[in-house]
Amino acid sequence: MPSFLQKALDWVPMRDFAAAHVGFTGRFNRATRRLDREGGPAILAAQAHFHFGEQLVIPVATKRLTTRLRDNISDRGQLRWIGTHFLDGSDWSRVVEPLDKSSSHAEIVELVETRQDFRAGARYQAYAKRIRGGATVKRNRIALDTIDKLDNFFEYYLALIADIEKNGIMPHSDLGLRGQTGRRHRWTRTLWQDLAERDIGVAIGADGTLIRHTNGKHRMAAALTLGIERIPVEIRLVHAGWLMRRSERLGLSPADALVATLEQARATGWPAP
Repeated sequence: MPSFLQKALDWVPMRDFAAAHVGFTGRFNRATRRLDREGGPAILAAQAHFHFGEQLVIPVATKRLTTRLRDNISDRGQLRWIGTHFLDGSDWSRVVEPLDKSSSHAEIVELVETRQDFRAGARYQAYAKRIRGGATVKRNRIALDTIDKLDNFFEYYLALIADIEKNGIMPHSDLGLRGQTGRRHRWTRTLWQDLAERDIGVAIGADGTLIRHTNGKHRMAAALTLGIERIPVEIRLVHAGWLMRRSERLGLSPADALVATLEQARATGWPAP
């Protein structure tokens, strides 16, 4: 049996951490140029996260985020999860859709409208009807099979809404694992979700548009519905076509062009000139 230390080392992404610091920039620049010509994905998201760190977090005007990337993309006849890599040169036109197509977004909008009367909401009532009929509702990777669990699920996000309404969206680096809802209704999220939680994720599209991606769907919905003007977001995916144009315009390598663009965005807002 492996030792506890061996298990811990298997859990920690040591290979990604090492790859983020050894030869990363050269691989990143070559991959960007190749993807711009050929399409497809490259550079694991974890490696980019370890390499760029907090440089990927920028403040943006909330109203700029109106679309989301669906989780899976068809690439050369195969379906793949789009969150694995940091760079992508594929056609996203079929996987970008309005935020209000998301069930998570609709849940938060309904909660903001109904607040403590959430049981009167259409989405709550639809879930409750299914549960009373013997079905299990899967939300947030949690099985809701009783009305008490359903109530606690909605109450958890009521707590999130109340915190965001009072404090805005807090950068994840300021929160640690505690999050914006404290430890209330602990069972509504898995421990893994807490450990993996990060700032609201966004992708930079081929035309430079910011698109919500992976983490933060509930926080994003709450910020939009409550009228929060600015939020911190983390760049989680970059279209290689956009980055190559930035590289050529700035006269920098793709990696340096990305850093320079994000630095400018922190000073003047997105899109950076």
